[in-house]
Amino acid sequence: MKQKTFFKLALLFPYILWGVCALIFLLISSHEIPEPWNFVLMPIGLYTFGIVLWFIPYTLLAIGMWIWSKNKSIQTIYKAGVLAPLFLVLLMIVEATRLSFGAGSIQEIFNSALSEALALGVFSLVFGYGCVGIVLGLYKLLQLRNIIQEETTLNNETSPAEI
Repeated sequence: MKQKTFFKLALLFPYILWGVCALIFLLISSHEIPEPWNFVLMPIGLYTFGIVLWFIPYTLLAIGMWIWSKNKSIQTIYKAGVLAPLFLVLLMIVEATRLSFGAGSIQEIFNSALSEALALGVFSLVFGYGCVGIVLGLYKLLQLRNIIQEETTLNNETSPAEI
């Protein structure tokens, strides 16, 4: 597999993770869970139900990155992938603003959008960089096993493995 192919396929990882989290949540929902496990399983629940909020912004981000990366170097794609959670936060702020238009006055809209944007931004960064970390770990593992082949670089650019 080529590096660009891997990074483009990596854009699907949040959806795959959501499927796994939804399956776990479905399997455990019919069982009585001991109290200490609720803290451990809380991120799974947040991510599972968070798709209602992040599906559209992340899908727009993934499609945009897929199209944008067509003629880009692997180093540029790598850097954009590392910055992707920050781009997602910006899209989530737009989402929070859209959701808060149900509030009454301008002041209520502003306060609602601000608090929602802060909460969505924090969760987007945590889960976004969690996904990026898992994908980069998988990338390194596949590179070690020679499943991902280095693409030739022009102008002696550094590869993502060297960054």
